[in-house]
Amino acid sequence: MSGALDAVAGILGYGVPWWAWGLPGALAVAVLLRLFGVRAAGIAAAVLALVLVTRRAAQRGYQRALKEGERDVSESLSAARSARDAAARRDGDARRLRDDDGFRRD
Repeated sequence: MSGALDAVAGILGYGVPWWAWGLPGALAVAVLLRLFGVRAAGIAAAVLALVLVTRRAAQRGYQRALKEGERDVSESLSAARSARDAAARRDGDARRLRDDDGFRRD
């Protein structure tokens, strides 16, 4: 069950834009202002600002990590293609078919 909860937490944490968290938060601050006064609303607004800043930072870090991962995959694929092409050029030369590769096959 924790796998499903982790998936939901990931979607809510990284899929929902940071500003969308601010809308219900601002509504909650307004309700606290109406019910409990300025002090409670001020504390809630400070907590809301902290939550929004951490959400934004987490989402930017996640996006940066995705871009770095895509770049790393692209570099790996490029290296694999160049190695495959070099092997094809080396093995495609018919004059080198009987060259010794350093391994004994008795």
